[in-house]
Amino acid sequence: MNHAATNAETPAPNRQATMESVLRMHPGVQDVAVVDDQRDGLTAFVIPEDTYMKNVLGRAAAESSVLGKWRKIFDLSQLSKEATAASVGSNTAGWNSSYTRREIPLDEMREWVKNTTANILSLRPETVCEIGCGSGMLVLRIAPHCDRYLAVDFSAEALNRLRDQLLTLPELATRVELMERRADDLHGLEEKAFNIVLISSVVQFFPNLAYLTRVLESAASLVKQGGHIYLADVRSLPLFQAFALSVELFQAADDLPVGDLRGRIHRRMEREPELLLSPAFFFSLKERLPNISRVEIRPLRGRADNEMTRFRYDAILHVDGPSEVSFDDAFLDWTERKCTVDEIRSQLHQHPQRTLALKHIANARIAKDLAAMAMLADADAEIATGTWQRGLEPLRAPGIHPQDLLDLETEAGSGFAVFLSWAACRRDGSYDAIFIPKDLLQGTASPSIAWPMPEASACFNLAYAPGQIKLCNEILKQLEEHCSLNLPESTAVNMILVDRIPRAQDGTISVMAG
Repeated sequence: MNHAATNAETPAPNRQATMESVLRMHPGVQDVAVVDDQRDGLTAFVIPEDTYMKNVLGRAAAESSVLGKWRKIFDLSQLSKEATAASVGSNTAGWNSSYTRREIPLDEMREWVKNTTANILSLRPETVCEIGCGSGMLVLRIAPHCDRYLAVDFSAEALNRLRDQLLTLPELATRVELMERRADDLHGLEEKAFNIVLISSVVQFFPNLAYLTRVLESAASLVKQGGHIYLADVRSLPLFQAFALSVELFQAADDLPVGDLRGRIHRRMEREPELLLSPAFFFSLKERLPNISRVEIRPLRGRADNEMTRFRYDAILHVDGPSEVSFDDAFLDWTERKCTVDEIRSQLHQHPQRTLALKHIANARIAKDLAAMAMLADADAEIATGTWQRGLEPLRAPGIHPQDLLDLETEAGSGFAVFLSWAACRRDGSYDAIFIPKDLLQGTASPSIAWPMPEASACFNLAYAPGQIKLCNEILKQLEEHCSLNLPESTAVNMILVDRIPRAQDGTISVMAG
């Protein structure tokens, strides 16, 4: 959320406290903080009240509409020729590229499935509940390693297609249970019955942040002590603009004026039908779910150059299980030296028993997109996109492909494990890395690492929810009218809807929303 409404400006005594008091009177306000920067007047950061948005402004009906739309799409995808002809474990129907509007190539999907499966298996799954199992690509690969696997989906056709596949694998019949449910309807399931709750490539189809929060609250109750909630393939809010630019630039004709390209990028973002999340959301969950002991945010593994590897991440929520192995190393700033992969390799060989931690590593996967973003604002609106785009090539920023660092772990003679993080929520897509001697890990695949955290400005807006602009405009209109009736006529206020208000220990906020 980042919508604003403004009244005329005039000073008022104790105006911050007055403004907060007035806004708290409105039933649609859950929390509010008012900042006075002495220049632009008052800025009120407002968290809308969930029940009010749901019941009074009609978000519940909007939720049902969004979920109904996606259920229909998924059902139809599983009735397609591609779905019925797919071999067991290879049903990728519905996995379409935003760039080409065609199915993502099978070899790229195989890489994604292989990496995601390996990540889950590293956590030693025994009892798994997968919410949104779809066609079962992960079910069929992870279930053989488990004692029990509960596969939940709201698409009857997806479950039917998975059931047909399971008939060819009778050895899994006693381990896999299928259940047709919405993701937020997990009532009746035994608490603390699973060591992993898996939500893979599903969150983007949830209607809003409140719905996702309800799902995670239920999921947390299902996970036993020391278990995990694994959210795979989450769309990144910090990289939203870079993604929209990347797609529109790919699809644009060479003769399209740059001004029209800007318009297309704006419309794509405004009409985005899927949910995007900031990694900061998962850290904020610890306020509501105290049994979440720590959070990991990982860029995706892989060489495929697609929207998943470039603009998505995995989030792992560890439940009631502080790691026995932890690392609190100081991170060196990569931007100061811009060391290459070869230089990092040499450093590891020279100090085989020393941990190496680097932050703010430029991400080569999206270097071209970032260069385009930097130049687009000042580009001549009349110039042809093709001509303008050719000027980007020599301006690509230096960086390291994340997989190049991950591959250092498997090189002959390497004694290091490599971990990457996107926890810092940077809009330039840069990431952090730590190289840990394997003998220090004591066998754990997921040590506790003191990663660089987001700045306060990254914690105001946690999600982009599809179809919420109308609701946001309505609550802003109501709040504006409420203020005009209860404040001096000329009081200036800029109201911004946010998902969270980061506060210092004294209750104040000192950083404006970015």
